[in-house]
Amino acid sequence: MQNGRLRSALARGRWVLVALVALTVVEYAVALVMKSGNLPWMIIMNLVDAVLILYYFMHIAQLWRKEE
Repeated sequence: MQNGRLRSALARGRWVLVALVALTVVEYAVALVMKSGNLPWMIIMNLVDAVLILYYFMHIAQLWRKEE
């Protein structure tokens, strides 16, 4: 049972890492391609980055959970 949960957590961590790398590549491409008017897109992508980091790596959701 414990082994299955660990594998699931590791798989989820890999997907989060892939998502962050993909967002970084898209941000870089948008910055290169769009010479002006890219601020709204960059803000949206950076907010998605921030939410992923806060939720997955900083465990922000645990602040509001009851202790076990």
